[in-house]
Amino acid sequence: MAKIVDSEIDSQPIISYNPVWHIVSVGVILGILYCALTALISKLFGLASVAGDISTILVATVGIVVMLNLRMARPLVVALASAISLWGLSKLTAGLGWVEIVLWSAFLYGISYLLFSWLIRYRRFLPVLLVICLIVIIVRLTITL
Repeated sequence: MAKIVDSEIDSQPIISYNPVWHIVSVGVILGILYCALTALISKLFGLASVAGDISTILVATVGIVVMLNLRMARPLVVALASAISLWGLSKLTAGLGWVEIVLWSAFLYGISYLLFSWLIRYRRFLPVLLVICLIVIIVRLTITL
């Protein structure tokens, strides 16, 4: 016996391709959230570098939830690659004013989420994962040197 599937009952696809401005706006908002959390945690505990690291983990977690709600492709990989790439951002922005810190954080998070979301959309996972690992290694070496 054949099963009749109604188009209203059929489920939505898991992965949809979002416009670029959705992805960039998620990254920018997460960058601003990173600054707010770093400032709040550093006032509570006193160490800006530790506060920045804790904020990176919290922002990556929030980013995963937001990307899941927007049905973006492979949000765990995007958030993890962005978090590893931007680890220690509070140390890099230590001597800047607060407006510059917010602008740089928003810009870097926006670019990071855009780059990794664009790369992860391809079907073949292993080559994409290798390219993402290579980019993360290059970014980390550039930041630390």
